[in-house]
Amino acid sequence: MTILLDTITFQKHATSGWVYSGLTDWRGQVGNKVAITQRPQAPGGFPSDPIRTSRAISFTASYLADTAADVEAAMDELAAVGADESVLMTVTQSDTTWRWVSVEVAAAADHFDRSTGTATVDLIAIDPRRYATGGWQETAPPTAGDGVVWPLVWPLVWPGGGNPGRVSLTNSGKAPSSPVFQLVGGMGSAVITCVDTGARIGFDRAIASGQTVEIDVASRRATQGGNDVSRWLRYREWQEVPAGTTRRYQLAVTSPSGSPLLRGKVDSAWW
Repeated sequence: MTILLDTITFQKHATSGWVYSGLTDWRGQVGNKVAITQRPQAPGGFPSDPIRTSRAISFTASYLADTAADVEAAMDELAAVGADESVLMTVTQSDTTWRWVSVEVAAAADHFDRSTGTATVDLIAIDPRRYATGGWQETAPPTAGDGVVWPLVWPLVWPGGGNPGRVSLTNSGKAPSSPVFQLVGGMGSAVITCVDTGARIGFDRAIASGQTVEIDVASRRATQGGNDVSRWLRYREWQEVPAGTTRRYQLAVTSPSGSPLLRGKVDSAWW
């Protein structure tokens, strides 16, 4: 069992290096930040959907070394983690899941001139969900099949060929998760439609062959080569993939050239 916090690996059981204990609140539900408004003239309150709070995570880290100098260097490395940005935290237990966290506190006990150093590491996950990385699925734009030749001859054999131009993304977790799409040129414009709900996301600008536009549903942004190109998004009917479901997405493009593709991915999510 391990914790990977940015570039530092903590082992559950080890005789040297970083060791962790007391991992708290990596799993489980968090609070609801929506206040309940009571009905003034009827029992109970008005219904409202819960909105979950951020998640506080903590664990105790110890560094086992041969010299006090090694401990000092390790503690300095830990103190620098997450000092100016959120970092990725990955926990491997019976499964491997991750979150982005900010390091709120790395309070170290007195370890001067000792071969063991101990620190309490407190973290905040703004998004309380934990994720398991999903795989990319891809498709070319739809193409027609061979069709049926008349007159029909029995026994009837349906012809093959064609491509529906769809990707299926499965969230096998217990919490909703936002998909990510990539449009690979060339194409004049594109529309991605969720077959199951009808929600659409469009990109109304030409994408040259070899270029890629990434659309992140969680941030509701589109980027190309590190530049924000969200101003060319249209429809913007953002939807998450619900827990334990599969959503199918249909690609439609104008002026296709080269080998245009739609790629999609959703990470399974849990509370």
